[in-house]
Amino acid sequence: MSTVTSPDGTVIDYDRYGDGPAVIFIGGAAAYRAIDEATTQTAKRLAAEGFTTVDYDRRGRGRSGDTQPWALDREVEDVAALIKAVGGAAALCTNSSGADIALAAASAGGGVTALALYEPPFFAGRSFTTHLAALRSLLADGKNDEAMRYNLTSVIGLPAEVVDGMARAPWWAAMVAAAPTLVYDHAATHEINLDPDWRGRWAKVTVPTIVCSGDQTFPGLPEAADAVAAALPNASRRTLPGQGHRPAPEAMVPVLLEFLGSSRQAFQSRSPGQRLRPTPP
Repeated sequence: MSTVTSPDGTVIDYDRYGDGPAVIFIGGAAAYRAIDEATTQTAKRLAAEGFTTVDYDRRGRGRSGDTQPWALDREVEDVAALIKAVGGAAALCTNSSGADIALAAASAGGGVTALALYEPPFFAGRSFTTHLAALRSLLADGKNDEAMRYNLTSVIGLPAEVVDGMARAPWWAAMVAAAPTLVYDHAATHEINLDPDWRGRWAKVTVPTIVCSGDQTFPGLPEAADAVAAALPNASRRTLPGQGHRPAPEAMVPVLLEFLGSSRQAFQSRSPGQRLRPTPP
């Protein structure tokens, strides 16, 4: 394991695998290495195919720090520090609300060469004001377990009995430990949802992008992926058969290999003035 220090002093802990063009994986709400083995395995398998991959704990999770106050810009700075650590250029691969960070980072430039967004959970006009207030109240009272249950039932829509089963799993405590970060993701997603002009918001995101969803996922997420792909200037769309909201490594890696190979060629074919940063050897 390695670390980088973000500009605000937050230490970000990460695992690095392989050698080649860099890919940084950005998890969604409450996800981090201790409870997200699928992303770790995807990173390892992609590294075995000739890439440098980074699997990190977002701020407030696992081994990373959590300097307050939180802001989306601070998470973008975390990604920029990781990009610098792997040579100055990287593709970003996200699950769910990890797209909040990736799209902001790509808008800022800073060496982002491509985006692979799996099920960005953006629904135009959907407000999270009530959910954010409820989560903040529970977290202020130290009710992290209740906050996580609220998120899974009231925000995501899982049945209470399913969440009760999850709470008996050995990894439940590790998930609950990340409950304070739920407000980070939902605040960022809320802002995107209420932005009336996604095309304007993401006009600078011209790097090659693929937006994916599974055909066994939650209702509405395929349509959300359609809307995000349509709003991005240089995006393609892919549906993964048999996959839910967290894709299996064996389903995701072939898609990434195909996409990253073609996107690298497109990136290198740009004129020097168009390139963000040179692709590492």
